Amino acid sequence: MYVEGITLDCLTQIKFNRSIYGIYHLLTGKKSIQSVHDARIFQLEKYYGVHLSLTRNQFLQIVNVMLENGLLNKDDGNEFYHVTKAGKEKLSLFQGTTIFSYLNGLSFSGIERQFRDRLYLLVQTYSNILVNNYSFIPIVDSQEVTKWVKDFYRRHQQSNFPDQLYHELYQLLSLLPKGEADFFVDRLSGYQYYGLSMEQLAIKYNLSRDDTIIYLTGITHVLINLVSQKKEAYPILSQLIIGFDQQKFITNTANQTFHLLKKQYSLEQIVQIRNLKLNTIYDHIVEIALYDSSFQIESYVNKKEQEEIIAAIQLNNTFKLKTIKESCSSTISYFQIRLVLTRLKELLPEGEIHV
Repeated sequence: MYVEGITLDCLTQIKFNRSIYGIYHLLTGKKSIQSVHDARIFQLEKYYGVHLSLTRNQFLQIVNVMLENGLLNKDDGNEFYHVTKAGKEKLSLFQGTTIFSYLNGLSFSGIERQFRDRLYLLVQTYSNILVNNYSFIPIVDSQEVTKWVKDFYRRHQQSNFPDQLYHELYQLLSLLPKGEADFFVDRLSGYQYYGLSMEQLAIKYNLSRDDTIIYLTGITHVLINLVSQKKEAYPILSQLIIGFDQQKFITNTANQTFHLLKKQYSLEQIVQIRNLKLNTIYDHIVEIALYDSSFQIESYVNKKEQEEIIAAIQLNNTFKLKTIKESCSSTISYFQIRLVLTRLKELLPEGEIHV
């Protein structure tokens, strides 16, 4: 249901602008500008990185099963797929689920794992301490998370703290449908009790393993969102998300370039300071523009050039860089086209172009 619905939605939006592997890279959160760019321009941000552990072969198996079930048709001789009438009906069912509305991949991909691990180990720690058991096997195998929980415990050793944590978690999960709350609680561990594995959850809730992962991811995304919106209502749980917004860009190297740009260094100076190629700095600027809506692109592509690029997009009804470049004057670069694509929502009236 969920992984098929996501794939169908991606195919419906992307059409012939990317191969099926572009969707795979999107779902697995590939740390590339192209994948983030695709998420933006095709309005698929919610699906970025929602299934980090999905392998290429597993994804192709899912697609093949969808072909067999008549949800997709494939063009002969290439990697493009069409969504059938049955596929559109399946997509409609998926879009009616809460998980469809919960997913927020580009904002929370990777973060949800850290949020869950902190919460899992925190609950396990206080459950054991309540019965004076200070020696147990932690369910989270991460030095970073273990250190965070230890530091957290040192700062919060009040006797009523476990009750406060329980109250906040109960209040938060009460906002979800019972089945989703039960699913999330089934993963929690306590004193001499370990939460269900993903395989056990899949059996209990009659889901495929892939759908189990998407289901947990969606629930976690909405929990993070709820806590973020009302931090005053969750003074303990809100501390679990502290630090999540410190990394602005997907790569540290782009962040370093961003700080040099803020200091008014020219591109040539940045190339020398960082000992990188100019095209690499261009990649950083595109990445910055993707993540920072306040970043001004006019220094690199003026209004007239923006209008020419947009006209090429509209003429060819595509986001393919090569096709757009061929319709522009020779002075327009791929770098400038990519920058304009990062601002397409602002530069084009909503609904003016469908590709």
